[in-house]
Amino acid sequence: MKRLSRWFWVGLLSVLFTTGVGSMEIGAQDKYPSRAIDIICPFAAGGSTDLIARITAAFLNKKWGVPINVVNKPGGNTVPACMEIYRANPDGYTLLADGNPSSSMVGIVMKSIPFKVMDRTFLGMIGQAPHVPIVAASSPFTSLKDLEAEAKKSSESFTWTSLGGASIQDYVIRQFLKAIGVDVLKTKPVMSQGGSQAVTLTAGGHVKMGTATTSSALPAIKGGMVRPLAITSPTRWPDLPDVATTAELGYPTITGVQWNGISGPPNLPAPVIEKWNKDLQEMLKDPDAISNLKNVGASPFFHDTRQFREFVLKQTEEVAILWGLK
Repeated sequence: MKRLSRWFWVGLLSVLFTTGVGSMEIGAQDKYPSRAIDIICPFAAGGSTDLIARITAAFLNKKWGVPINVVNKPGGNTVPACMEIYRANPDGYTLLADGNPSSSMVGIVMKSIPFKVMDRTFLGMIGQAPHVPIVAASSPFTSLKDLEAEAKKSSESFTWTSLGGASIQDYVIRQFLKAIGVDVLKTKPVMSQGGSQAVTLTAGGHVKMGTATTSSALPAIKGGMVRPLAITSPTRWPDLPDVATTAELGYPTITGVQWNGISGPPNLPAPVIEKWNKDLQEMLKDPDAISNLKNVGASPFFHDTRQFREFVLKQTEEVAILWGLK
């Protein structure tokens, strides 16, 4: 009996240990998030991508009760920031403040990158923000037609703000130069690390043409440091009602808008994807979050994980055409 009893208890303890630990592990996995989350931003603080990431972090911090840190890692055409998530554990605690540059553009603009864009997990799209072509307040150019004439006359000295190639700034200015028949390779991009720096370069007269999201440009516009020449939205923007759209001004193909979303490493667990989808949708119905997005020049625009992926694929094709690769 003693022998039977011993094996009985050994077996029982084994079952309890296995099922108990397994249950605890499953419970821990199901409780997401249970610790701090890092959202890696590919651009400097103060730009549209950074600001929208911080609005998202603030809303979810309040809802989830865990720290959500926005970590700025600008430069390298977004590649260093992207690599942070490809190296990260697929547990939802290291994510990317995603947008056109780091998804639909980087794989086209860069000759080779150490990851496959479409391998990542697209969690949800948050909002969109139009761009504003701008010049310094002291600039002799007062319209897009003036810039068109200058670019055609002196393309070799036509300077403009660039974030290194894989950026919506580059996208919009390439759209402009293509629309007026000027070879972008004959012009001179001037590099900056983010939208706010691009505005500073423009305001200081260091470039002939700049472009930025409304969030980055609006303070300088209101402060009289730069002059807005157009806006790329389909309709006029409420904060700049006197600024005509590019289509109204005769440039219907200049349509580049910045979108922002959250993505993560490949193979994120389904519960993590579902939680982000659900709570991002909730955020975009929250009056305070909507107001905060409006204050930085963005409007709510939600795509779930499937729609987000399809959107990126479609825009990648558009970028390839614009860069002359298709």
